[in-house]
Amino acid sequence: MNVKSIVFYAVIGLGAFGLISMILFEPGSLLRMILIYALIAAAIFGIYRFIMSRRGNSQENSAYKKAVRQSKKKYQPAKSSKVRKIQPTQRKQAQRKPAKKAGAARLNGPKLTVIEGKKGKKKKRMTL
Repeated sequence: MNVKSIVFYAVIGLGAFGLISMILFEPGSLLRMILIYALIAAAIFGIYRFIMSRRGNSQENSAYKKAVRQSKKKYQPAKSSKVRKIQPTQRKQAQRKPAKKAGAARLNGPKLTVIEGKKGKKKKRMTL
């Protein structure tokens, strides 16, 4: 064993000894110490969240979140809560229905628009 591992195990052993002695002899003090550490951690976390929420442009974040919600709503299939049982007469009707066309899937795809640019147009410049 090298020196680092001996020091590591010694520190762990002393910490375990201190924890056991606090549990046996001063349990109220242990609970108070745990509560104080939890409150300090919660305060640091709250300050961090507050700073991070004010850091970016909230309008961009809200627009992004709205777009994500709309996208999920559009592209996720609707979940039905009830399971339908198909009766034998309905099975025959369901089998007779024609299959969907391949082009129908493209209709539900994303809507793209072309933005006209000024690439071909030259600016009128004054020449000397």
